[in-house]
Amino acid sequence: MRIGLIMQGGDAWIGGSEYVKNLVQAVATLPASERKSFELFLIARSPQQEELLNALRPHVDGILFLEETRPADSLTQRVAMRLGLHRPVDNAHFKRQIREWGIGLLYPITYDNNYNIRVRLPLTDAGLTARWIGWIPDFQHKYLPELFRPEELARREEGISILARDARALVFSSESAAADFRRFYPESRAAIKVLRFCTSPSPAWYEGDPQAARTKYHLPERFFLVSNQWWRHKNHLLVFEALQLLASEGVRPFVVFTGSPLDFRDQAYVNVVLQRAHELGIAGQVALLGLVPRADQIQLMRGAVAVIQPSLFEGWSTVVEDARALGRPMILSDFPVHLEQNPPASVTFERTSAKSLAKVLRQADREWAWPLDSESQRQARDDAARNLREFGKTFLAIAHSV
Repeated sequence: MRIGLIMQGGDAWIGGSEYVKNLVQAVATLPASERKSFELFLIARSPQQEELLNALRPHVDGILFLEETRPADSLTQRVAMRLGLHRPVDNAHFKRQIREWGIGLLYPITYDNNYNIRVRLPLTDAGLTARWIGWIPDFQHKYLPELFRPEELARREEGISILARDARALVFSSESAAADFRRFYPESRAAIKVLRFCTSPSPAWYEGDPQAARTKYHLPERFFLVSNQWWRHKNHLLVFEALQLLASEGVRPFVVFTGSPLDFRDQAYVNVVLQRAHELGIAGQVALLGLVPRADQIQLMRGAVAVIQPSLFEGWSTVVEDARALGRPMILSDFPVHLEQNPPASVTFERTSAKSLAKVLRQADREWAWPLDSESQRQARDDAARNLREFGKTFLAIAHSV
């Protein structure tokens, strides 16, 4: 079987890129006897994520670029290519390439494939020779519709409804999301598969120097870390409000924030965050670092008193899985997916209560200490390797089942 794994994400959605990277590396851990049953190819619109693609190249049988295979058939298209502008890849072209490449199974098909491969649903009409499996990360638009423009809500609902109608199988990253699907789309005949992803840590994660990362960014000895993109549902402002409550008591923990400031739904949000830090009088207790190199992010996690994940909604939190693999303590919002992930050394707080978070932060700032050479962290490294193999085995079982 030849599997085509479709690239996801980019700067606007780093979680998508990490999902594909972790899946490729999980499959690479499978024994040679199991690898003989399939070939794995990455399918990308173009070489936009060059660094990531090069890192994954040794672990796949090939990388296929849709746009490179389609000749520019007009002066406008040739000029667009020269300027680095990407023309649409239509469904007919996509199907032709999949057939010529001999791809037997495609994953993941999402509610909106226009960004990644310029293909639109439905994919059930004639010409597509490959089977495909859908992936629905979460149902954020059902629970937090106020965060979406009307046209985005309509687009999500249309795409997910088509997946529910047409897919042979749909993958969800959590039992929570799978239960949501059953509730919202009870008439769907798709086979429901739960594939909990995990992190693929490299040896460098455990061999790096947290002190060097702390020095590089001029951070205090003790700090907490929030490592999320600056999207409104990630709930950064609740952390600010908790810091204000603690400051009024004379308790001033320091919190470092990393993550891309891009939010395609609310481009003004990062300005709101910056202003709010000053309005609450806690600007001196936070460091907003933006999108830092991945290696730095990992060492900041290792050096932090704890990783805070305040998010209001997740399909399955990559940040939680990163911290799990490192054996770091976590302070998590009580969102159901976080409770399902249930990492060791984690404490939860009420996700809409600054007072609840402040209570946990107060205790953690005063009492928590988690040496890097602790037995729990050595155990975490062993567990991460085992979890990665299980991730790869589960994906392969799903692939063979459709």
